[in-house]
Amino acid sequence: MRSGGFPCRFTPCREVFSSTDGSLVALQAASARRTEHEVAAHEYHHRRLDEPERRSAGWNTIAKRPKGA
Repeated sequence: MRSGGFPCRFTPCREVFSSTDGSLVALQAASARRTEHEVAAHEYHHRRLDEPERRSAGWNTIAKRPKGA
């Protein structure tokens, strides 16, 4: 697993973009550099999922036994 910063989200790329310190401004700058790299080098545009996909309710429902059974 790659660590120590924001890894490029284009699968074969091993580029990592680190921040100079842990401040929010530095983290946002590192994230922006990663996005710029992904678009320029790979024409990759990350698709953000605003809402998680909903699963059908049928797979996790437990059948209730009738009372007295």
